[in-house]
Amino acid sequence: MHRLHFYYFTFILFFLGCDNSLTNTNNSSTTSGSDDNSSLISISFGSVSNDNIEIIIDTSYDIGGFQFTITGSTITAFNGGMAQEYGFSIANNPDTGIIIGYSLSANAIPSGSSGILTNATYTNQISEICIIDVVFSDPDAVALNDIFIGECIEY
Repeated sequence: MHRLHFYYFTFILFFLGCDNSLTNTNNSSTTSGSDDNSSLISISFGSVSNDNIEIIIDTSYDIGGFQFTITGSTITAFNGGMAQEYGFSIANNPDTGIIIGYSLSANAIPSGSSGILTNATYTNQISEICIIDVVFSDPDAVALNDIFIGECIEY
């Protein structure tokens, strides 16, 4: 029975995932066909220093978890922002750039939130740092597909 649940979950994950199609020529993209910006989650970069990048979100949904990849640098640490405020843990793989945020106590970042999701400390930047492969979920672990991804940072 557990194997059947695993296959079902895998099927849902692969066939109902995001379509990261490019929507314009300035490296911004959306994972939905919706043109209604009032029901989007946006993720982008905020202030940037020599070793720190703000990750900014604006959401009209409750967020129970998130995953995205940062390319073009090695992320070494996270601190502050709404993720810390709402009790999320953040894990990352410096080799792949994948970042995962989750709450083991079922906390959520509430709808209507706007500001710094977290501050990422980085090293080894190359000419362009981007956010790609973004997935947000609601508190029931249902994928939220109306996601706008902001522009890359160029050096």
